[in-house]
Amino acid sequence: MNNINTITIVGGGTAGWMCAAYLSKHHRDKTVRVIESAHIGRIGVGEGSTPHLQQFMADLGVTESSWMRACDATYKAGIRFSHWNGDDSEYFHPFFSELDEKTAEVFFVNANARRRGAAVPAHPDGYFLAAQLAAQNRAPKALSALARPLHYGYHFDAQKLADWLRAYACARGVEHISGTVSQVQGRQRIEHVTLADGRTLQGDFYIDASGFQSLLVEKALQEPFIRFNDELLNDRAVAFATEALPNPPVYTHAQAMPSGWRWHIPLQSRCGNGYVYSSQYLSAEQAELQLRQALGEYHSSAKHLHMRVGMMRRALVSNVMAVGLAQSFIEPLEATALMITGHSITLLSQFIEGQVSAQQLNDELHTLVLGVKDYILVHYATSRRVDTPYWLASAGIAAQSPRIAPLLQRWRSGGDIDQWLHQHRHQQAYNRASWYCLLAGMDYRDTHLTQPFECAPAHIDSAAKAYVKTLCETHFGVHEQVLRL
Repeated sequence: MNNINTITIVGGGTAGWMCAAYLSKHHRDKTVRVIESAHIGRIGVGEGSTPHLQQFMADLGVTESSWMRACDATYKAGIRFSHWNGDDSEYFHPFFSELDEKTAEVFFVNANARRRGAAVPAHPDGYFLAAQLAAQNRAPKALSALARPLHYGYHFDAQKLADWLRAYACARGVEHISGTVSQVQGRQRIEHVTLADGRTLQGDFYIDASGFQSLLVEKALQEPFIRFNDELLNDRAVAFATEALPNPPVYTHAQAMPSGWRWHIPLQSRCGNGYVYSSQYLSAEQAELQLRQALGEYHSSAKHLHMRVGMMRRALVSNVMAVGLAQSFIEPLEATALMITGHSITLLSQFIEGQVSAQQLNDELHTLVLGVKDYILVHYATSRRVDTPYWLASAGIAAQSPRIAPLLQRWRSGGDIDQWLHQHRHQQAYNRASWYCLLAGMDYRDTHLTQPFECAPAHIDSAAKAYVKTLCETHFGVHEQVLRL
């Protein structure tokens, strides 16, 4: 076990308070304090999660009713992607669960047959429970007992979630210090931090949750930041809210735009909207206008963001660990920010207990972030859009990535994709179902390829889709009604 008794967290956004909340629950013998500046605003845009937040809240020992209403939260079954091929096509990326195991196998067979030239439909939406829940707008929380657990995410107000986590942590002994860090003492390790009002605070261990500033790991300890701009072009975002919908969808909508893509995230009292784009191809004013025109909204106040895309070479350096935006950031296309933060916190807990070394922690996070980057890149590499310079550039650059080019070649040539995924499983952040949904959902294939491959019998295919539909209608209620329970 590492000799860590006092932990000082610099930064009070969602990542900082997630750390504090978890430590207050699972490391009650530690003194934990959070330094939060009233003069530095939270980014507060990322308002969607993967199922990892479901597990994180369970680890805190809290029920959904205790936090969802307070955070304006809704349920999330996955993400719908529209217009990524420049036409009206769309597909749903579901959160895979054990309930999908048998029907997914039917989908895998047909997807493999189609990419090898068979004239068989292989769209992912009919084979996964989450996709059917989205189609019928039913909450992914079962109202009656199921044989297997269902995994789902949430939409939430990021500011309210950070506030809720702060209240949770402070009620369990975490010290909340209001102040702005002005100086950091130490080159090889952090000795203490000094606040603008002259107070000096020490700790055995520090958590850098200072956002893109990365005050401790990058600025004080001078750990290099590895940028991903050579592969991921998007570096800006503009966001604003629109009115709430009467029966909010149970999915995030990611729609392609001329120079990027826009999100639509439904909360209980409003909807979050944003346009993620590349400043090489679009100005901030142009991006805001395009988003307003797409939504027909010209009055909401807009927030413009600069995104630092990449990761710290090491997350844990000496007696400091970077989390959240201070550690890494990849555009929010698959809502992975809190997933990476949650995994970082779990590894930190194991490090405190002496269960993993600093090298093991850094290696695992390095692999995770690169795995997420790979999956995001494939969205662009498989796009057939050629209508703007942005799409021509982003697709071409992504397809040349040395980590994903072999995967794309294997899929497109009709090779054994399952063998490739198994061989490279340790460098991936996504499972087999997610890869198939993306590649088949984008209908990425060589249309001239003709390789014999047996597809699933029609009656088996129909039975699989009917099973998913029946399961949805039997065990799940309308989203709006479930939120009121």
